[in-house]
Amino acid sequence: MIQLNEFETQMLTTIAARRKIGKVGLPQALIRDEQVKVRFTESDRAVIDSFSKAADTNEAQFLYTLAISSVRDMMINDADLAREIRSELTIAGIAIPEWMTEL
Repeated sequence: MIQLNEFETQMLTTIAARRKIGKVGLPQALIRDEQVKVRFTESDRAVIDSFSKAADTNEAQFLYTLAISSVRDMMINDADLAREIRSELTIAGIAIPEWMTEL
């Protein structure tokens, strides 16, 4: 089993719980409804598959967690960028993601 940080572990737990609940009853802000297609080489895909299995989750949940965790880390290291992105979301009328509220 791989070691995930506390944020990543909590995110995977939350995603797994929401997945079992389904969309019914969840606030719109918590429903993941956008899809991004990502293409990998065969060897990169094999690595992702192995890591997601080691994290005891599926590839989609694992990649989602990695993407958000990586962006969060970059925002922690660049407060100006984080403020700019928060401002863009606010102007666009898009809810600030829960994981950004602590930045």
